[in-house]
Amino acid sequence: MQLFKKLLLGLLLISLLVIATALTWLYSRIDGALPLLEGQETVFGLQQSATIERDNQGITTIKARSRNDVAVALGFVHAQERFFQMDLLRRNSAGELASLFGSLALDYDKSIRRHRFRDRARAIVAQLPDKQLSLLKAYTRGVNQGLQYLHSSPFEYLLLQQDPVQWSEEDSILTVFSLYIDLQYADGKRERTLGLMKAVLSADVYAFLDPQGSIWDAAIDGSQFLQAPMPKGAWPSAAGAGVKPNYIPSDKSGYAANTANRYTKSENDVKANYLGDYLLGSNSWAVSGALTATGSAVIANDMHLSLSVPNTWFRASFEYPQPSNSTAAIKENIKVTGATLPGTPNIVIGSNGHIAWGFTNSYGDYSDVILLTTNADNSQYLTPTGFKDFTIHKQIIAIKDQKAQEITVTDTIWGPVIGKNHLGQLLAYRWVAHDKQAINLTATELEYAKSVDQAFAVAARAGIPAQNIVVADKNGDIGWTIMGPIPNKKGNIGETPQAWHLGKNSWQGYLTPAQYPQLKNPTQQRLWTANSRVVGGDMIKKLGNGGYALGARSQQIRDHLFAKEAFDEEMLLQIGLDDSAIFLQRWQQFILEQVLTKQVLAQQTLEKNTSFSQVKALLEESIELSASVDSVSYRLVRNFRINLRDSVFLELSRSLHSIDNAFTFNSIRHQLEVPLWQLINEQPQNFMMLGERSWQDVFTKALILTINDMSIKQPLAEATWGQQNSSTIKHPLSNSVPWLSYWLDMPSKQLAGDSYMPRVQGKAFGASERMVVSPGYEENGIFHMPTSQASHPWSPYYRIGHSDWEQGVASPFLPGKTRYTLTLLSY
Repeated sequence: MQLFKKLLLGLLLISLLVIATALTWLYSRIDGALPLLEGQETVFGLQQSATIERDNQGITTIKARSRNDVAVALGFVHAQERFFQMDLLRRNSAGELASLFGSLALDYDKSIRRHRFRDRARAIVAQLPDKQLSLLKAYTRGVNQGLQYLHSSPFEYLLLQQDPVQWSEEDSILTVFSLYIDLQYADGKRERTLGLMKAVLSADVYAFLDPQGSIWDAAIDGSQFLQAPMPKGAWPSAAGAGVKPNYIPSDKSGYAANTANRYTKSENDVKANYLGDYLLGSNSWAVSGALTATGSAVIANDMHLSLSVPNTWFRASFEYPQPSNSTAAIKENIKVTGATLPGTPNIVIGSNGHIAWGFTNSYGDYSDVILLTTNADNSQYLTPTGFKDFTIHKQIIAIKDQKAQEITVTDTIWGPVIGKNHLGQLLAYRWVAHDKQAINLTATELEYAKSVDQAFAVAARAGIPAQNIVVADKNGDIGWTIMGPIPNKKGNIGETPQAWHLGKNSWQGYLTPAQYPQLKNPTQQRLWTANSRVVGGDMIKKLGNGGYALGARSQQIRDHLFAKEAFDEEMLLQIGLDDSAIFLQRWQQFILEQVLTKQVLAQQTLEKNTSFSQVKALLEESIELSASVDSVSYRLVRNFRINLRDSVFLELSRSLHSIDNAFTFNSIRHQLEVPLWQLINEQPQNFMMLGERSWQDVFTKALILTINDMSIKQPLAEATWGQQNSSTIKHPLSNSVPWLSYWLDMPSKQLAGDSYMPRVQGKAFGASERMVVSPGYEENGIFHMPTSQASHPWSPYYRIGHSDWEQGVASPFLPGKTRYTLTLLSY
C-alpha cells in the first residue's frame, strides 16, 4: 500500500511537472510573439537609422532620412503587429487559404484561382517603375526582418500548427488584389443577374426593376434620372422564357393560428434574415475654406467594411525629407498622418499638412461579362480574327493535412471563363483587376502633394480599385475625382453580358488623366459621396453603373451640409454619427396609414398579448424615428420593410434562380427599393407573383411576421434595436477555438446606426475608421478606429481606442506623447 501511494504521488508530481513545463512553453511562445516596443535593433537594408515611436494608443510615428527607410520601418512594424492579417490578405487573393485551413477553404480557393492573381502579381512587380520597385523591396525587407525579430511566430500559427511563410514583393500586390475582390465583383454576379432578367422579362418589366434614378438621388452636380413607369400588362409574362406566375391564394380563415405559424421562424432564422442591406463602401464629405474659420478646407471620411480583430487599418505617421524628384520650389520635411493597410507601404487616407484625402467605393462599371460563341465541342471560341483555342492553365492547390489538388483554369483573350448562362453559352470575364494597370504604388505620391490639382494628377495615374477620392487642401479648395484605372469602353457595353467577337464591343485601353471626370470648388462649397451615383451627363457615361447604392445616405449628408453656413471638425463628425432614420420615415407612415387599417386593428391574433392597436400606439410615439439602441419602433419599421420586400419579390426571385443559379437577389437588392415602393403604393392587379390573395394580405402578414420575430422570448415593448444590433467583432480564429473568444474578440455592445443613414453600423460591419481633419490644422483633427492597433491580446494596446469608436468620442487625429521608442540601426 505504501509503495502504491509513493508511485501515485510520483506520477502526480511528474504529471504536474509535465503540465507546468507545457504551460511554461506555451506562455513563452505566446509572449514571444509580442512586438518589440523599445530598444535598438540592427536591420538590413536601412540607409540610415530610423525610429519607431508609439503613443498611449499604439499609434506609430516613423522618422527616417528617406522614404525607402520609412518603408523598411513600416514593414518591420506591420510584420510584428499584423503579420497573420497580412498573410490572410495575400492568401485570400492568391487562392491559398486551404493550405492554412484545410478543405474548409478549398471551394473558395478553386473559385478565386480562375483569376490567377499570383501570376498577375508577379507580372505587375516586373513592370513597376524603378522607384516604386525599390520602395516595395524596402518594405519587403522590413516585413521579413520584423517577422524574424519576433521571439516566436505570431500566436495564430501556434493554434494552426503552421509556420509563417516569408513575405515577397508580389505579396503586397496580392494584398491590393484582396481589396479588388472585396470592393468589386470578382464573379460578374450582378451583370449575370441583370442579364438573365433582361433576357427573360419584357422590356418594360426589366426597365421597371432596373431603375436608373429615384427621389433619393443626391449627385453633387444635381443631375436627376427618372424611374421607369409601372408595366401595363400582366407581368412577369408567362410567355417570358421560362418565367411562370406562381400565384398562391391564401386560405380564407383569416389570421388563424396556423397562418401565424407559417410566418414564424426559429430564433437563428430570425437573426440571419435581418442582417441588413450593408454595402461595402463608405461616406466622405468636405467643405471649402469659405465655410471655416481658418480658411482651410475640412474633410470627413468613414470607410465601411466588415469588422474583425484586428481592424483593417493600422494608424501611422511618417516623417521624412521631401523626395528629390519633387517639383516643389522649396524642399521641406514631409509629415503625413493617417491609416495604413498592413501589407502595403503607403498612407491610404490621411493628411500631410497641405492636403487631406479620403475614399468611398465608386461602384462604377469596371468589369464586363462576355457572351462567347464556341464551336461544337466548346474547344474554340470566336474572336474578331476568327476562332481561337482556349488557353488552359494548371493550378496546384495545397491543402492542409491532405494531398494537393490540381485544377485547370480556362482563359480567353478577354479574360477567364466564369461559367455558362441560362442558355448554356460560355461566359468570359473582362475585369480591370486582370490588367497590369490595376495596381501600382503611385498613390504614395499623395503623401507629398500640396493641392487639390496635384492630388487629381496622382489619382488619374494610380493603380487601386477605383474609388471616389475627395480632397481638401490648406488653401481652402475641395475636389472630387476617381482614383484608379477607368476602362475606355467602345460599343454597346452596358450592365448586361454582350458578345464581343464582332469587334464592335471592346475596351480600348484606359482613360488618360485628361479624360478623368473631376469636380473642383463647386459653387455650393460642399462635396459629398456615399457610394451612390456622384455625377451625371458625360461623366457618368465614362464611369458606367456597377451597382450604385441608393442615394439615401448621400442625401442625408448633403442636407446636413446645407443646414449650416459654417463648420468645424466636431460639426462634421456629428454628421457621420447621425442615426436619424430619414429613409424609413415614409415606411413608418405606410404602416400607420396603409397596413394598420380599421379592419386590421380589429384583429386580435398576435402573440404575447400584443394587439395591432398597441403596435400603432408604439409607432405613433416615435415622431423622430432613429436607429438608437433603445428604439423599438425603428426595429419594427426596419424589419417590416425587409420582410415585405422579400415577400413581394420571393416568387420572382425563385423563378429566376431556377432558370440560372447564378441569379443573386442580393446583388440588386438596393435598386429594388424604387419599384417596391411604387408597387406597394399603387398595388397593381397585373403583378402575377404576389403570392397572396390581396396586397393587404401581403402587408398584414409581413407585419405579423415582424412582430412575432421580435417577440420571441420577450414582449414586443422590450425588443429594442440595440438588442438586435449588438456587435460581434471577432478574431478569425475565435469561432474555431471558442474558449479563446473572451480574450480575442471585442466585447459585445449595443450599437446605434444601420444601413441607410450616415452612421452605418451592423453587428460586424460599419465604419472601419472615422476621420475628420483640416490640412494644416491636424491638431484639431479626429480619428476613430475599432478594435485597436494591436492584434496580440497581451499587447498593452489591445482594445485601446475601441470604446471611443463605439461611443463616437472625438479622439485625436495626431499621435500623442511618445510612450515607447524603438530605434532601427543600419548595418
